[in-house]
Amino acid sequence: MTEPAASGLPAADAGLAPRVRSGALWGAANVAASRVLTFVSTIIVARLVAPEHFGVLAIAIVVQTIALNAAELGVTASLARGDRDPAELAPTVWTISLANSAGLTAAMVLGAPWLAGVLGDPAAAPVIQVLALTVLLTGVSSVPTALIWRDFHQRRRILVDLANIIVSLALVIPMAQAGWGAYALAWSRVGGQLVATAGYLIVSPTRHRPGFDRRVARDVLRMGLPLAAANLIVFATLNIDYVVIGRTLGTVELGLYLLAFNLASLPSSVFTAIIRTVAVPTFGRLFTAGRLAPAIPLVVEGIALVSFPVCALLAALAQPLVTGVYGGPWSGAAAAMLGLAVFAAARVLAEVFADLSVGAGRTVGLFWVQVAWCAALAPAMALAVARWGLAGAGVAHAVVAVAVVVPLYVLVLRRAVATPVSPLVRAVAPALAGSVACGLAAAWAAGLVDSPLLAAVLGGLVGLAVHAGLTAPCWSTLPRRARAAGQVDVPQPISSEPARRDSPARTTRGPDASPGSNVEEVVA
Repeated sequence: MTEPAASGLPAADAGLAPRVRSGALWGAANVAASRVLTFVSTIIVARLVAPEHFGVLAIAIVVQTIALNAAELGVTASLARGDRDPAELAPTVWTISLANSAGLTAAMVLGAPWLAGVLGDPAAAPVIQVLALTVLLTGVSSVPTALIWRDFHQRRRILVDLANIIVSLALVIPMAQAGWGAYALAWSRVGGQLVATAGYLIVSPTRHRPGFDRRVARDVLRMGLPLAAANLIVFATLNIDYVVIGRTLGTVELGLYLLAFNLASLPSSVFTAIIRTVAVPTFGRLFTAGRLAPAIPLVVEGIALVSFPVCALLAALAQPLVTGVYGGPWSGAAAAMLGLAVFAAARVLAEVFADLSVGAGRTVGLFWVQVAWCAALAPAMALAVARWGLAGAGVAHAVVAVAVVVPLYVLVLRRAVATPVSPLVRAVAPALAGSVACGLAAAWAAGLVDSPLLAAVLGGLVGLAVHAGLTAPCWSTLPRRARAAGQVDVPQPISSEPARRDSPARTTRGPDASPGSNVEEVVA
């Protein structure tokens, strides 16, 4: 995955290119290891905890996720573009993050009974209160995390992220065996986040103390607030399904759906997480240099070639995967997988388009995309779930993402970077055609055997072989076309680490690199 993404960008100067490659490689290793451990953890926990406990956790996660993405008001991302001295920004950014995360933590604790009732299960209230602690801990580590992202220190981050998952797993197993149910899932997350917070504070490239500068606060909030509002809407949008299913079908079905959604989201979460380790800082420099537009079709093509066939396999092999990996009690989760797999493929594109727009410093248009997404998904989800149950939830996500979200993101990207539509269509078409063939071949091969696990393995191998054969010409020419995109001197970020005596930091600010430009993640 890293190679197409990295090679899909015009070559950078000698200073930035090695940092991007190193950050991407370590970021890929981090995401791969983290997802493997998370996947294994989910399998273990699914065999220890009943589906209804997953449903209670899903309700609590709705509240936690929205709070986490409102906790910083979008201001930490002002550290990532590299156009201002981090020592100038960090104290004020940290103060804003700490104050807001503390307020949201208190609101979650006090409002948990009401929130749980609104979301359809009063039993989730104490679980919401437990997860509120993770919001406060995230505020404590906000600035160190942003500085690590800013300077491509993914090698430092991998140890922290893996420690988080390992500690969570070490806690959840004995708790689940002791009958803690949903509390085991919640407290294990708190323990992991506590370790991660301490780790980020230790490995941060520089140390800062909270402070406040009114001028800096005005700058970082000016672009941070629209993006924070977009974050709130998009996370609310992506959790509409949990609310509708919990209130319409109950916590057991909600638990099944949570597992299906996590499995189907694997491609978008993995591939975009790998890219995001370096994407926004890199896209910001390329935009300032005027070289982002020719890179976009190459980036999109590389991502589609890797992510689309995985989504196709998840759709084609849903039943044997769920039954073989998680066990018979979870087989009902497969009903939602077809629509959710299509949604995952569309979401990969949407998230990359969002990162490209944010790298260009254009955030207001992203807010309106989230508004349209929420407005379209809410009625579609209610109608589809009432008619088709869990399968309807997947269909609603797929239809809205393909027909509404992706086209709107393309329009935003056109305005931000002046990217024509036709190169994007040509970039996606081979991967899409190959993935359809991949899914059909995988479903055929899986039907030849009775064992669920064997069917999943055989179908996956056959499907990937078909896709590789059909898309081989694209893979062979992608590096050459990337090199042909041209050479460019890309502005260097102002490092958050102390400058060497023989190499003072440079300040390079292009005409569109606004002070305080927010580059926070826009999507889940």
